[in-house]
Amino acid sequence: MADKPAPRYKLQDAAKAAAEIRKLRVEARDPDLDVSFPVEVRDDDDVDAVVEYAHRHRRVTPLVLGAELEFRSTLLEYQRQRDTDRHERRVLAMLEAGRQLGVRPAVYGAPMGLRSRQAVYHRRVTLAARTSVHISDEGRAQEWLDEHVVELRGLADLLIDHRDELLLLVDDGPAREKLANDIDNAGALMSTRRPTMDFCGAVAYAIFGLRPGAARPAADRAVREQLAQGLRLLW
Repeated sequence: MADKPAPRYKLQDAAKAAAEIRKLRVEARDPDLDVSFPVEVRDDDDVDAVVEYAHRHRRVTPLVLGAELEFRSTLLEYQRQRDTDRHERRVLAMLEAGRQLGVRPAVYGAPMGLRSRQAVYHRRVTLAARTSVHISDEGRAQEWLDEHVVELRGLADLLIDHRDELLLLVDDGPAREKLANDIDNAGALMSTRRPTMDFCGAVAYAIFGLRPGAARPAADRAVREQLAQGLRLLW
């Protein structure tokens, strides 16, 4: 019998699985429970902490360890899907940037084994189509946008309020021009009642353009931290 693909899991599913593990550990009087197990899972860092905890802290009975395996499995599959999606979005963003900046495809494709223009093109359109399938077929896009509207609008405010100083973090040239365009697009698309994919994309590309290695660090620590949070959220 052929294996069925795993369901697509959301943060809420991971939070429920983590809560079940915590319930089992509380009932078993796990002596390590207060060490590093989040009381409530609110973000991906909390998910990672629960997975790490369940792996390292095992001073409960085999019965409890067996009972929590279903929920550990859910958390691990959520991590795999999350990290795969993030990786593919990052690769797609890099390939799109190369195309928009006019860099020869072989230059940035070769390190990934893509040694021809056709190979780079095929990878780019494949990832774009896969991302589109995830969004349209599974109906997760608008739900995710609504769930993270506060963070997205906060990032847009940051980009707009600090636009001039952020642009100076990137060397003059095509990269700075693209960053300016992405920030301006984020501002123009911000006024809609519900966040759109275009708005999220503009914010995401601006944040990506300010990532470490592509831009110098902001002088303001609060700005640096918010940009780092945005990078974790969107990439």
